[in-house]
Amino acid sequence: MSTTEPSASAANQGIKRRRDGDDLPDYKRQRPNFVQPAFPRLRKLFTCLGEPSRFPLPESILHCAKSFTSAELDEDVALSMFSLFVNISIEQPLKVFSLAASLQCVNNTESTHGAALVKYILERTQSYINAGDWNNVKLVLRFLIMLKPIISNFEAIVGFIERLLDRAIVLKSMCTGRSPLAEELYKIVLLSLPYLVISDSSDETKEKATELFEKSKDYEHSAIKAEELLNPFVDGEAPYRFSDSLELLQIQLSNLVEANWELQLLYDYSTIAPASDFEKHSIEELQLPENLSAWNSSKSPEVFLKFYTNEQVETTPPVDRIESTIFRDLLTDTLINLNFNRQEVARQLIWFDNFLRPGLFALRETSLEKLSQAKPGSSTWKPEDIAVEAVLAGLFRLPESLLKPVYFHSVLIEACILAPHAIAPVFGRAIRFLYCHLEHLDVQVIYLYADWFSHHLSNFGFTWKWREWTEDLNLNELNPKRVFIRELIYKELRLSFPQRIIETLPDEFSDLVREGDDVPPFKFALPDEPYSEQSRLVLQNIRDRKGPDEFTEVFDEIKKKSEELNDKADAHNMVCEIFVMAIVHLGARSLSHVESWIERTLPVLMVVCPENGGESHRRVVNIIFEYWKDKTGTAVQVVKKMMNHKIITPLSVVEWILLDSEVDSFSEGYSWELLGFAIDKAKLLIKEAEAVPRTVEDVDGDTKLLADEKLKEIDDNVETLKTTLNHIFVTIVKELARPVQGDAKNEETVRWQRWWKEGFLRAVLRNYHGDYKDLQEPLKNLGLTDMFILNIIEHTVEL
Repeated sequence: MSTTEPSASAANQGIKRRRDGDDLPDYKRQRPNFVQPAFPRLRKLFTCLGEPSRFPLPESILHCAKSFTSAELDEDVALSMFSLFVNISIEQPLKVFSLAASLQCVNNTESTHGAALVKYILERTQSYINAGDWNNVKLVLRFLIMLKPIISNFEAIVGFIERLLDRAIVLKSMCTGRSPLAEELYKIVLLSLPYLVISDSSDETKEKATELFEKSKDYEHSAIKAEELLNPFVDGEAPYRFSDSLELLQIQLSNLVEANWELQLLYDYSTIAPASDFEKHSIEELQLPENLSAWNSSKSPEVFLKFYTNEQVETTPPVDRIESTIFRDLLTDTLINLNFNRQEVARQLIWFDNFLRPGLFALRETSLEKLSQAKPGSSTWKPEDIAVEAVLAGLFRLPESLLKPVYFHSVLIEACILAPHAIAPVFGRAIRFLYCHLEHLDVQVIYLYADWFSHHLSNFGFTWKWREWTEDLNLNELNPKRVFIRELIYKELRLSFPQRIIETLPDEFSDLVREGDDVPPFKFALPDEPYSEQSRLVLQNIRDRKGPDEFTEVFDEIKKKSEELNDKADAHNMVCEIFVMAIVHLGARSLSHVESWIERTLPVLMVVCPENGGESHRRVVNIIFEYWKDKTGTAVQVVKKMMNHKIITPLSVVEWILLDSEVDSFSEGYSWELLGFAIDKAKLLIKEAEAVPRTVEDVDGDTKLLADEKLKEIDDNVETLKTTLNHIFVTIVKELARPVQGDAKNEETVRWQRWWKEGFLRAVLRNYHGDYKDLQEPLKNLGLTDMFILNIIEHTVEL
C-alpha cells in the first residue's frame, strides 16, 4: 500500500478502537493480581494477635497458624518470622500467651516449623544470658515456658531455673550488702514459678514449683534501711504498707503455695489445640557462664508503688496477691521495651484486659458506684486503674525513672485521648490521691507530680476543678499544698501565656499568675538611671559586634562613674552587671536569641566573667534572675546556657542557690531544677575531660602518646574537676544542715522551711549517692549533729 493512501484507521475516524475480545458479551477486564509478600502479611497478623477484633480469639489464633503454615517460606523469611516472635515476646509481653498458643497450632500442622522455632528461641535466650541482658532472659524464658506442650524434655528449662536460683544464692552469700545481680536472678526465678503452673497445672508441675519456692527461701533477702529513701512517702506516713518488690514477691508466692497454685489468669488455650495432639521436640540445656555480666541490673532496690488505696471498692489486686506483681511486671515491660511507639503502648494499656481471661476484670468505664453494687463473686478490678497505676509507678520511681519523665507523660496523654471516658476519671482519682498526701510526699515526687500534671493540663485546655483547692490558699505559703498550687500555675505559664491561664482559673487563684513583661526593660538604660548613657553605648557596641578591646573605653567610663557615685558595688562588678543584663535583654525575645547573643559576645563575656571568678559568677546568676523575676523558668534556661558555654561554673550556681537565695527558695521549683542541672553539668565536665585523647598520630600515621607535660595537664584538669564536684557535695550538706533561725511568731514557717531543706538534702544524696562514695567519711566529719542527715549519709551506702 502506498504511503499516500489513506489508512483504514483514518478512514474509520470516530469509531472507538477496541481491544481483542472487547465485543464479546461475557468480556470483563481483569485487574492485576497482586499478591502481598508473605512476611509483611504474616507480620501484621501476628503483631495484632489478641487485640480487639470482630473475630473471637480462638479464630484469630487458628487463622494466624493456618496462614503461617500455608505460606511458602524460604529459610530467610522463616528466620525473620522467628525473630519477630521473639521480639513480640520482649516488646509486647501481653501477647506472648496467645502467640504461644498459635505457634503450638503451627507445630501441630507442620512440626518442622515447631522444631526450628524452639531451637531459634533457645539460641536467642543463650545470647541474652551471655550478654547479661537479664530482663530479656526473663521474657524469652517465659516464652519458652508457654511453649511447654511442644517441648519433650521440659526438665531442661526447669533445671536452668534451678541453676539460676543456685547462682543467686551463692552471689548473695558472697556479699555483705546488696548484690544487684543476685537480686536480678532471684527475681527471674520467682516470677517464672507462676508461669510454670500456668503452662501446666498438673500435680507434678505444682510439686516442682513448690520445691523451687522452698529452696528459694535459702536466699537471704532482708529489707535494707536505705529503702526509706526510695519511699515516695516520708515521715512514715505511707497510706499503705510499704515494701520492696522482692519481699512482696516472697509473700505473694507463699500465699499462692498455700492456695495450691490456683491461678486462673489466661484464656483456656487447651480448647483450641489439645496438648496431646502436639509433636514434641527435644531441646539442649541453657548454659550459665561462670562469670555473669549484668549491664542492665537495677542499681537500686525496686519498690512496689500504689496510688489507688482506701477506695470504696478494691479496684486493683491486693498487694499480697501474685496478680498484682504479674500485672505490674507485664505492663512495665511493655512500657519500657516498646518505648519507641508511645501510641501503641497507650493502646495496649487501654486493651490490657483483652489479653487475659474474660471475667478477670470488671468492664471498662464502670464507675465505682456501679462496682460497689456488683454481684458477689464478680470482679471489681478495673483494668484502667491497674494500667495507669503501672505508668505512675514508673514515673515516680526513685531515685530516677527508667526513661525520661516526659515519656510517661506522653503515654498517659495518649491514653486519655484514645479513651477519655475510661481514663479521665482514673486520672482524677490519682491526682486527688497525690494531692491529699502532699504533706507527706518526697520533695522530688512533688516536683515530678507538678511537671506531669501541668503537662497533662496543657493538652486538655488547662481545665481543672480548681475550686476543690480554694480553701488551701489560706495555708502557710510554704505548706506543700500551697506550694504545689503555685508551682502548677507557674508551670502552666511556661507552657502558655498569662491571659490564657487566667481565663481558666477562678478569681481566688488569679493572684498567683505572674504576668510580667514579655521583654522586661533594661533597667540600667532607663533615663533616670546614673549609668543610662554608658548602658546604651554597651547595647550599641554589642549590636555592632565589637571585640573585647573596643569595649575598654565604655567599661572604663562605667568604673569611673561607679567611683564618682561611691557605689557599694565593686566597679568591675558593675561592669559585669550592665554587660550581662544587656545580653539578656537583647536576647529576651526567645531562647534562641539569647543563645545567639551569648555566642557573639563570648570573648567579651570571658573578660567580664573571669574563669575563677566565684563571686562574679554568682552575680551573673543573680542578674539573670533579677531580670526575669516574673519568669523564673526563662531565667533557669538562660543560666543553663551560660553554664553550657562555660561562662559560669556549676559550683557558682550551687553556691548562689545555697548561699545567696532566701531559705524560702527551697520550695521553688527553679531551685530544684537548677541544682540538679548544675550537679549533672559538673559530672559531664569530668567525663569530657577524661575522654580527651591521650595519643596523637605523627606524619607517618603512627600513634604515640602525648608529651608528659600534656598528659599531666589532662590529669590535673580531671582531678581539679573531681575536687570541684566533691566541693559541691560538701557545700550542699553543710548549708542544708545549717539550722533554720526563727521565733515563736513564725513557728509554722520555720517548720516548713526545715521540711523543704531536709527534703532537698534527702533527694540530692539519694540521687547522687554513687558520685560521693569517697566522701562518706569526710561528710560525717563535718561536725554534723543532726541524726536525720547522718542517717541519710549512712543509708545511701546501701543503695
